[in-house]
Amino acid sequence: MAHGASNSSSRLNEADDSSKCATTKNESASSGPPRTLFAEIFVSHERLVLVPTIESISDVSLKMEEAPMTDDSLLFVSAVGDDFSSFERALETDATVREATLFSVAADRRVYRIRPKPDVVPFLPAATDLGVRTLDVKSGTNGWVTRIQMLSREPLIELRKSCLEHGTTFRVRQLYDGDPNTDATETRLTGRQRDTVLTAYRSGYYNVPRGISQGELAEKLDVSTSAISQQLRRATRQLIASTFAVEQD
Repeated sequence: MAHGASNSSSRLNEADDSSKCATTKNESASSGPPRTLFAEIFVSHERLVLVPTIESISDVSLKMEEAPMTDDSLLFVSAVGDDFSSFERALETDATVREATLFSVAADRRVYRIRPKPDVVPFLPAATDLGVRTLDVKSGTNGWVTRIQMLSREPLIELRKSCLEHGTTFRVRQLYDGDPNTDATETRLTGRQRDTVLTAYRSGYYNVPRGISQGELAEKLDVSTSAISQQLRRATRQLIASTFAVEQD
């Protein structure tokens, strides 16, 4: 009798466990993808890789193919612009660069393989340990603009603390709650696009009549007229795609 009761109890427990498992799976499926936080941050330091070059050029924008995992990681950086000669001269005198090699060439884009010097300041120290996902890293005004993804605000607070301990300028430019059904890499302006659009807006470029011409705006930002035209068109296209949720080709 006791033995039979034991078997019955065991089967009942197994059924209960199975029911709990099914309930957990259903709850997980119904909860959908998690909502995460996105931040656009600006970092700069005279010993941060390629910052001296960024500070000395204006007609070339940079993008890291991926964020460096260690201080001396080999980097692949794409450069887009009109004056690659000035950019390459800046690389030669950049105190953060140990070696720079032209890796590939396209019409308006070049990719360089960069080996930083061993004494560079860490780029986003502790980001990996904090569980922060780096979406992209692009050059801004005198530094790098990077977009990151997190599950909460705490990693951002710790990341800021870590950067400040290394003497790195750290500014949060945007912080927003992400829609899990939207690919954030396709809907935000780059740091340079944001700077250009804000300067144009504050200078009256979008007023009727215009308070500043495209040529005057280019002179104010110290870039060519064609560069301003391209930046404004790309930024407008990106904003329209983001605002109206239309697909980009």
